[in-house]
Amino acid sequence: MNNPFGLSDELFGAILASAITGGMKKPNMAEFKQDTLLEEGAKAAKKVYDSYVAVGFNEVQAFELLKLVLSK
Repeated sequence: MNNPFGLSDELFGAILASAITGGMKKPNMAEFKQDTLLEEGAKAAKKVYDSYVAVGFNEVQAFELLKLVLSK
């Protein structure tokens, strides 16, 4: 790390190259939001599945219950 910002040389080089060549592409926020929503939904579904298993359903029963809940 020889740059004044404490960044890795690779990251600093990428930022510098981007500035020289005209800037970075603006991120697609709609795509980012969709990925975030999908990840949050998956985490919520996993919590529901885990809660079914925790109260005594086996894995197959828990999965079938989760499918039922998600299909409504």
